[in-house]
Amino acid sequence: MRSVKLSIIDDQELILNEINEIIKISPNIDIVLSTTNVSELFIALEQGTLIDVILLDINMPVTNGFDVAQFLKENHPKIKIIFMSAYQDFALQGYKYYPEDFIIKPINIVRLKQTLDRLSYTHKKKRKIGIKTNGKISLIDISSILYIEKKGRKTMIHLRDTEPIECSENLNKLEEILNSSNFYRTHQSYLVSLNEIEYIEADHYMKSYNVKLHHCNHMINLSRYRFTELKNLIEQDF
Repeated sequence: MRSVKLSIIDDQELILNEINEIIKISPNIDIVLSTTNVSELFIALEQGTLIDVILLDINMPVTNGFDVAQFLKENHPKIKIIFMSAYQDFALQGYKYYPEDFIIKPINIVRLKQTLDRLSYTHKKKRKIGIKTNGKISLIDISSILYIEKKGRKTMIHLRDTEPIECSENLNKLEEILNSSNFYRTHQSYLVSLNEIEYIEADHYMKSYNVKLHHCNHMINLSRYRFTELKNLIEQDF
């Protein structure tokens, strides 16, 4: 299982250094970015850097933390947010972004470590998921899923060595459920298992890419702008 990729954004170097020291004793947490400059976060995301969690200061001089949270909500909804601030009054305003926690400065080391440990634990892969199919709940072994496809109004779960299952869940919901189980949204219509990827090839005609999965003859579309992120994700996972 890969570690949780953490980014820390705060305009105070002292806070960054303090948090970095805390993270050193936290298993399964890797700091991929620690900076006082919010623009470095945007650059990292544009380059496809994998980030699971952002520890984000709210009251910063150039870019407000809530503005960053809004950007993440619209463009990178899978990234979890932990707010931190010296002003407790910000907490109520921040909850519309569904943060994992709100840490009051000065940093409570025990509280921060508990939150990070919880995120590390919930990041572990699930074995089975319950899916609504034909008015009932079916338990599906995650390891048997090759990819999930949105087909018009239908959502089809394609499994290894058996017929696909039509389910009632939409693709966004399934992406959320499988967030910690090595699945990736290659395209608005496809969610694939990273464990099943055989190779990625360029589609020069469509100016995009295709993904070939093991045990599957159907080529999966990969949006051009997601290629770098998927490449980095595979390299970090495997």
